Amino acid sequence: MSENSKRSRVEVILAAMAVSVLGLSVLSILTTLLLVFLGVSELPVLLAQLPLIGLPVGFLIIIALLITAIIRRSREARGN
Repeated sequence: MSENSKRSRVEVILAAMAVSVLGLSVLSILTTLLLVFLGVSELPVLLAQLPLIGLPVGFLIIIALLITAIIRRSREARGN
């Protein structure tokens, strides 16, 4: 990777946020499925509702990451 194409701190932070939010949502889904499979009748509300919030937020973070990458590449192209 050349010096000009290094990722900015914002891109790294957005990528880490996306991975953590989406990972937590997937873990919540798997935990909910496991608890239902084991016959637990009362699921914690937060555990069951977390993917409903986390997955769309993770998607929006990925879109923000895509926009920042497009802006960075366009600035690099104009600079060359």
